[in-house]
Amino acid sequence: MIEDDITGAIEAAAAVYGIPLSDEGREEYAAEAEATAELLGGLGPTAFESDAAENVRDGSDPYNAFLYRCELSGAETGPLAGLDVAVKDNIAVAGVPMTCGSAALEFEPAYHAAVTERLLGAGATLVGTTNMDEFAYATTSETCAHGPVENPSAEGVPGGSSSGSGAAVAAGLVDAALGTDTGGSIRIPASFCGVVGFKPTFRTVPRFGFADLAMSLDHIGPLAPDVETAATVLEAINGPDRRDPSTKGMRTPSPTSGLDTDVDGTTVGLVTEAQESADDDVAAAVRRAADRLEAAGATVESVSLPEFDAQALVNAAVTGTEFTTLVAQAGQDYGVGTGYSEPWREAVAAMDADELGENVRARLVVGRALTELDDGAGYVAAQNVRREFADTVDERLEARDALVLPTTPMTAPDYGDVTDDADLLRTLANTSPFNLTGHPALSVPVTTGRDGNGDPIGCQFVTDWYDEATAVALGRALETDR
Repeated sequence: MIEDDITGAIEAAAAVYGIPLSDEGREEYAAEAEATAELLGGLGPTAFESDAAENVRDGSDPYNAFLYRCELSGAETGPLAGLDVAVKDNIAVAGVPMTCGSAALEFEPAYHAAVTERLLGAGATLVGTTNMDEFAYATTSETCAHGPVENPSAEGVPGGSSSGSGAAVAAGLVDAALGTDTGGSIRIPASFCGVVGFKPTFRTVPRFGFADLAMSLDHIGPLAPDVETAATVLEAINGPDRRDPSTKGMRTPSPTSGLDTDVDGTTVGLVTEAQESADDDVAAAVRRAADRLEAAGATVESVSLPEFDAQALVNAAVTGTEFTTLVAQAGQDYGVGTGYSEPWREAVAAMDADELGENVRARLVVGRALTELDDGAGYVAAQNVRREFADTVDERLEARDALVLPTTPMTAPDYGDVTDDADLLRTLANTSPFNLTGHPALSVPVTTGRDGNGDPIGCQFVTDWYDEATAVALGRALETDR
């Protein structure tokens, strides 16, 4: 370091905290900072092992679901042996370019994300990375710099931001795919594409090697054609990882233990607010699904979640602050999550802002401005509302095994129909509340858009923390009764 740079940094830091500096104190702090910087500089960059892979940009699939194709073989045996899987473009695969759906950056990791390692360790074959909304900050696929994704099951959008993963599963191009979910980005494409989407309990799946959108909301989970496959994939990727300190102390659920569980005697709360705000065809389909659960022996009763309708806005407020802060710090996250790994941080710091899409550009500028204007007060207020709502959900689940509601209030909108924040928030209305609370949530199709049975409609089960098994049992009961 140059001495003037250190002195200037010391003065700026002292000003932030209102600490007065004497000439002697300035010199002492500067000397200490220089010595510490030299020690830290000796640590050097983190070394990663890189798996060689042949990758080509492949836009030949009719849905634009894939971004890059590859073929990485996993273990010869394991619960995922024989399955072809893909991962979203914000999850690291060694040697495969990673763009987060943006033209502003391209990064080729020399390491696998924790979940990528676990897929391969469980026997899966990794066949590619999938298209997504830019930086995972939308719900339709239309903000992806690599072109929008087509929905194999409906005329409308495939949903997002895990749009390529949803479309690849719905089209039968893969046996399963990983998506990420900040406000519904696994469950929304599952609903619109007529497949299963599973958001796990918060922090039970490690996020090392994943590019966060909002650290306190992000989840990684599977999309699959059926509940059994989704549960099996989730079980293979969950569990603590030392590279993700936020997973320390987390329990490891066993989703597959619910596959053979009878739902007779289960008590389910049908969320009144979600039913009332849904389109008629969606509400009716979920009500029919509830009737089928009752026929299988479950008890279904209406339940109210006060302030439910406000949670999408709360989620948006939290996301905006956390995303703008993360990008401003080039992916550095202190204490509450993983943050970006060193090489990825360098790519974010060097990204070409001129190439950012208008949606992300607006979110960064407006979100940062709002945070600066109120000095973070809006974020604190949103977190307070979040805690109160989470307490309400916990209370409702004390007397019930699960909540059930439409995954989305509507079927897939047409391309170009989601044009403003109100439209966006409606797509998130039923999914984002459970990113705020961290509860597991499973979306199961009650209509798939195939075989002439109407546009896809998803039914969402929400259960207590670590109780993925009950969600699986309920989803399986619906699936086998179709």
